[in-house]
Amino acid sequence: MASKRGTGDEMRGTIRVAAAAALTLVIVGCSSNADAKKDTGMNGGGGTDPTASALKFAKSYQEAVNNRDWQHVCQMRTERYRHGTVKQCVADNKEPAAPTPSESETSAPPPLVRADGSTVPPKQKPTASGPDRAQLGPIKASGAKAVPAFGDHPAGTGVMVEWTYTWPNESGVSKDVLRVVRHGDKWLVDQMEEVADSDEAHGDPVGDALMRS
Repeated sequence: MASKRGTGDEMRGTIRVAAAAALTLVIVGCSSNADAKKDTGMNGGGGTDPTASALKFAKSYQEAVNNRDWQHVCQMRTERYRHGTVKQCVADNKEPAAPTPSESETSAPPPLVRADGSTVPPKQKPTASGPDRAQLGPIKASGAKAVPAFGDHPAGTGVMVEWTYTWPNESGVSKDVLRVVRHGDKWLVDQMEEVADSDEAHGDPVGDALMRS
């Protein structure tokens, strides 16, 4: 009789050990899946809030622009926006060592036109007689929202990026809006527009700025 009870106890003990081992495997598996979702978040994968990843990407892009890191800037643009290869884009964005007065003071780009036909007055630019670079503050990205396709631009996410600038006799805040679009597992910039005071007065600076002809 004692021998039979011993055998039954051993079997029950074996079952308890097996059940505990199975539970451990389930817990480890769940933990691994959670970690995997976190890892894919860097490129905007399924485990990451797409709005948060768009904001992070836009901030990183504008930091590269403000630092004149054209290699990274061009790599972060769509082929349509950079007008060709990354190499050509980098070459096109290299600036001359010293702008001439005719380049910086007399030439002015045409005014921007909104979808409703109204125009946006151009912002003042530094002249050749002043410093060629303002001191720029940290980038803030905000206002992410879905934006529809417009013209050649595909539908994507609009993000406002802003930073402070300081010249010897002037300081202020610069605001741009970026259209970022998905390309495989990463974001790319397809459009950039300056934000005018009238855009903010309309109450939708991100949408207004990205719907210009």
